[in-house]
Amino acid sequence: MDRLRGPLPLLLFLIVAALLRFHDLSGLPAAHYRDVATTANDALRSAAGHPRLHYTYDEGLYSNLMAVVFLLLGASDWTVRAQGALFGVLTCWGVYRLGRAFGRERAGLLGAGLLAVSFWHVLLSRSGFRAVLLPCLLVHAVALLAEGLRGRGSWRLLLGGALFGLGVHVYPAVRFAPFFLPAYMLAEVRRTGEGRRPALGKLALFAAAAVAIAAPMLLHYLNHPEHVNYPHRVLWVFSPAVKAEEVPVHLAHNIGATLLMFHVAGDENWRHNLGGAPMLDPLTGALFLLGLILVWRRPAPGREGGGDARPAGGPGPMAALLAGWLAATLFPNLLSVEGVPHGLRSCGILPAVALLGGIGLEGALGFLAPRLHLDDRGVRAATVAVVVLIGGWTAFRYFVVWGNDPRVAPAHDGAFRAAARVLRDAPDPVDRLLVANGSGYPVYGHPAETQAYLFEMRDRPPAVLGPKDASRLVLNGRPALVALIEKDDRVLDILRQLNPGAPIVEVQAAGLSPGSPVYRIN
Repeated sequence: MDRLRGPLPLLLFLIVAALLRFHDLSGLPAAHYRDVATTANDALRSAAGHPRLHYTYDEGLYSNLMAVVFLLLGASDWTVRAQGALFGVLTCWGVYRLGRAFGRERAGLLGAGLLAVSFWHVLLSRSGFRAVLLPCLLVHAVALLAEGLRGRGSWRLLLGGALFGLGVHVYPAVRFAPFFLPAYMLAEVRRTGEGRRPALGKLALFAAAAVAIAAPMLLHYLNHPEHVNYPHRVLWVFSPAVKAEEVPVHLAHNIGATLLMFHVAGDENWRHNLGGAPMLDPLTGALFLLGLILVWRRPAPGREGGGDARPAGGPGPMAALLAGWLAATLFPNLLSVEGVPHGLRSCGILPAVALLGGIGLEGALGFLAPRLHLDDRGVRAATVAVVVLIGGWTAFRYFVVWGNDPRVAPAHDGAFRAAARVLRDAPDPVDRLLVANGSGYPVYGHPAETQAYLFEMRDRPPAVLGPKDASRLVLNGRPALVALIEKDDRVLDILRQLNPGAPIVEVQAAGLSPGSPVYRIN
């Protein structure tokens, strides 16, 4: 298995990862969900010279990075998603680096290959959601921490801490990430036998860099606690709207759903998954379970993995790290009150799952090779076969099954995109009006659904009408297109009353939904 090392196999896996994440990136998903559109509109604000540490609901880093892409390449569907696809590829590289940091280069390489062809991660990388940056930051931060603790330079500790601190600027699920470090640090101390002081000094460098980078957002939270607990949104068991007697019910359901999400029943949301399918394909799921067993096994003397040797009386550092990683990154899932299992909130677990899968695949190949009389060439062929098999299955499931399923477009607010395009493409003499009567949480004074229209119409924005803007529906004979986020016969009656005798016709066009109609007046 010595040939399963070095830059060439890794490069091949990264090419596969890039192909799955960048192919037809403008076409799939079919539209931008309102949360992604909000991020994109914030990026337009940033690109216009108004970057922010924290926007209305979201941390600012991802939007500000997107703004740089907009300035370089322009705002488009592709540029909304390209940075997520790139972060997805970089996460695969990070899994390899993490395995190598522990002396498990082959396992890291195989884990990178499994993540490259993971349906869960491919979908996440292409979606435009800012959460995709979290596993990328975590895996590179921890790889640098492990390298720094093992004497490969203090700069790695500082850079790793900086990346870890950046997570605070990306996605709330990072708040649980520090909990997987104590057990790992204790195992590292036991491995070296040098006592706690040297290790604590190195950890202090990592922590200092993390705190320094996270400090602006932490100070922001002190002044804006509503950005920590979101009191007006019911997201987790600590929300004020959740009754105390309901908490045990939520927790009991969440524990069961979380345990089953990998192999039995996954996220039912078509934005995050092939509705209800297990989050892992059967082969990766089996390798993940095998890796969970093998990671606790002491490496044989002289074999790769000795850098993660298990100290007497305790787990090896890699085992301690990955076990803690699994537990900590599942907490956002366990504490949620809706959509559990949730593929987005639990995505921080992906690097650990991939590396465990790599450990399982390494163990399976090591067991089968002598029994099947496989030489290095046979092992390489078996490895390629596994990645190609899973990659082909993932490509079919994503581009054919998921991409053509009629439930995908509604899950991504496809009807809003279709309506926005009807308004956008209207000739200049036609008034373009959007009645913001959606039921989503407010963003910049209007329901969140409005953001999907505004990004699509960024070059020709509509007039957005709220409850007090009925007078703007008086057209005095001017032609207009009026879009309703939600169909409401009362609004239609008001249109008729304010424009007596004017012809009002519902527009028929591809992708439009009767639930979000567009009317042509005059």
